[in-house]
Amino acid sequence: MRYYKYDQYEPVRTSLVRPRQTAREVPHLAAIGWNGVGNTSTKWRCAGTLVWESFILTSARCTVDESNAAPDVVRMGDVDLGSEEDNQFVQELKIVEVIRHPEFREGERDHDIALLRLESNVTLDSTVVPACLWNQDAVHYRAMHVTGWQTTDRSVGLSKLLKAEVRPATGGCIGANSSLQYVCVEGSESQTCSSIDGKLLQVDLHHNAKMTPFIVGISSSPNGSCVRDEPSSYTKISAYVDWIQRTIESRGESAWSWKFKPAECALRYVNLRQYEPNVIIARTGTQETVDPSLARMQILYSASVVEIRFYSFISVCFGVIIDEQTVLTLAQCTTQHGRRAQNVRHDRLGYAGMPVVDHYNHPGYREGEHRNNIGLLKLRDRFDFRDTLVPFCIGHEAELPLDEVKVAGQGRWDLNFFSEHDKSVDVFQPMMAPLLPRAEILSQANCSYRADVKVGLPGGLSDEHLCYGNEQYLVPETCSQDFGRPIGGFVDRLDKTFRYTYALTLFGRDCGFGSPAVGVRLAHHAHWIKSIMLPEYRKDTGSVYFINSELLEGDTCRHVDGAGGTCVDASRCPAIRYGFSVNRQVVFCSGPSIVCCPYENIVNETSAAGRELDDCAGMYREERERTATMMYSNGPVQDDNPHMVQLGTETSDGQMRWNCRGTIISRTTVVTGCQCLLNQGNKPTVVRLGMSEMASIVEVDKVIYHPDYSNSTKQYDVALVRLKSPIDTAASGKFPACLWTNQTHTPFKMIQTVINETADDYTYVTGKYNSDCAWSVGNAISQSQLCVAIEPQNTIVSSGDPLFWSSDRHDSDRERVEYL
Repeated sequence: MRYYKYDQYEPVRTSLVRPRQTAREVPHLAAIGWNGVGNTSTKWRCAGTLVWESFILTSARCTVDESNAAPDVVRMGDVDLGSEEDNQFVQELKIVEVIRHPEFREGERDHDIALLRLESNVTLDSTVVPACLWNQDAVHYRAMHVTGWQTTDRSVGLSKLLKAEVRPATGGCIGANSSLQYVCVEGSESQTCSSIDGKLLQVDLHHNAKMTPFIVGISSSPNGSCVRDEPSSYTKISAYVDWIQRTIESRGESAWSWKFKPAECALRYVNLRQYEPNVIIARTGTQETVDPSLARMQILYSASVVEIRFYSFISVCFGVIIDEQTVLTLAQCTTQHGRRAQNVRHDRLGYAGMPVVDHYNHPGYREGEHRNNIGLLKLRDRFDFRDTLVPFCIGHEAELPLDEVKVAGQGRWDLNFFSEHDKSVDVFQPMMAPLLPRAEILSQANCSYRADVKVGLPGGLSDEHLCYGNEQYLVPETCSQDFGRPIGGFVDRLDKTFRYTYALTLFGRDCGFGSPAVGVRLAHHAHWIKSIMLPEYRKDTGSVYFINSELLEGDTCRHVDGAGGTCVDASRCPAIRYGFSVNRQVVFCSGPSIVCCPYENIVNETSAAGRELDDCAGMYREERERTATMMYSNGPVQDDNPHMVQLGTETSDGQMRWNCRGTIISRTTVVTGCQCLLNQGNKPTVVRLGMSEMASIVEVDKVIYHPDYSNSTKQYDVALVRLKSPIDTAASGKFPACLWTNQTHTPFKMIQTVINETADDYTYVTGKYNSDCAWSVGNAISQSQLCVAIEPQNTIVSSGDPLFWSSDRHDSDRERVEYL
């Protein structure tokens, strides 16, 4: 509510209609064949993968058949080799060179890899396109796929496409002792014993709302042997990427080493890749409609995230702005290498280095542990909030209101723009872009994490941890997180959208894609955060109270803040009664129901005149129904607001001035501002019932200024104008507005009348904390004053002009009650 006036929103992108690309489940898969005598028939006995537009990668055992003859043809763009029905996209090319790895030896497992050079480049389209090569030694994927073709008789050849999901084997593979050369997998691969050599171990990696296959391994079974229901070994591709690149380049191709890097390879064919399924919202035979806003990854700037700096040390820590001078972060990010954080930076918005003056860590935090890992930084200077810089709200709820969260991260821009099938990427743009990917909230039972993290989690995860992630894996450099970045989302409340953070990044990789990541939940530490930010906050369930048994009802007393008051029954002091209910300090006089109540909070016993004010909401119902359609339509003058009047002051030359306005609160009383009346020089003598020059006039009987009005502080700027005769509500169409008498709560959204030389309008205003207002205006704000945020900021409001809250009556859908 403190920052309600700022516009926050979740961007929505327009859906796109794109040409539908013909899909092939494995567009890089190639069948390797041996032509018969006279090229009358072809036996497809091996599988391979297209890794360059004129090169196939396969097993070295696929370079000769039982007759020691080399293969001479490859076939791509086909799914069922035994059917003619899916051949419209088939491409067959001759093999002109077979290149085994120079260290491969027949009958052995090591270096079981080869390249086949084709007579020409393939024709690139969505059905035939090269795969990329996984070039890192570590294979951290929990799920991969084996692809190839199945056969029941190797002498006959291949048949239907095989694609089976596998996972890294918990043990080793028979005969494969080196994890540097082989990948061992297990799973639903028992059927692959009937598949042929050269089958691929691959994983689909996401980028640009597309999916690119990366080859992790090539089947590596000595002599083609295969043991059902046992782990299978694959030659790890990463060990041979350099050999593959050099070999292709040596044949005159522009296969420079950078083209085999994961990001550059993925981008080279991004226009031919299939969209991730969740962005496709409609599809016809020739077109598909995609919604970019449904992509798991979004380029979106998180303005209220700052970098934390530690003198000369390079920081990987970030924090979240939660008010003008406070940054919320991890405890490990307040101190590094024995030094405390020096400043925070927000270069994009011009905050080059804001000095940190105070550091707070949760008292239960221990360095190196992932428990109670939360801290606060207090800054010397203040952030200047605006629509482009709005602090995060902290989610205090025990249960998260969302099924998924948005995770602030960063990654290469060219890996994250939404691809529209337009063209391949020839010019790379590796600059870092701010990201806001979506992630599912995971239960702790489904939350796995690395072994090195367990050291900081004795006993495992607890209620203070939030686990999140996505099943999809990412191309390297697509998204990364830093310590202390926010995990949250957009929430609609009070007709606006607010940005909430529910947790801060603790550990994980790739923004939770492929393997879960973990954050520290803020709701779990809400009491500690409040204890630092709110000096008077108390977590305990009982109020702190003081008893002065010598004071009797009616005696003068002094409240805990020093304000003078009177000992009264608690029923006559709702402000103190409410304070007691929310654990504030209370002074009791004699007896359990007699409290020290500040003078301004005492509710007088109801008189006859008071009853008219108290019963206001139930009165004037016909008048309200009659004027309901005209309220707040144009402006208070044009609408001739039924509660507003003009106060007339006579000048020395006998002319009437109508410079002050007031609000009817009873048939005989108008309330306005002292400042406006005193500025006129003379007291008003008449009241014009309405904003029109033709309105009827009532004479003034008496003007009563608040005795404590201060022209310097503008406190108690209230004056009452008593009329000589009651207002005829039926004849004039004017009737009282009700008074807001609740001393403990104020409406949040209100309506301010704006009348000046250029304006006749209403504007919606919102309540603010007095402490926030005091800083902006430079003066202390008392409890008797109300601070509001008004837009636009240069709006002129005159003393005495009303501020309304409009409420629907529960028993009527045509009647609204206006409270002043």
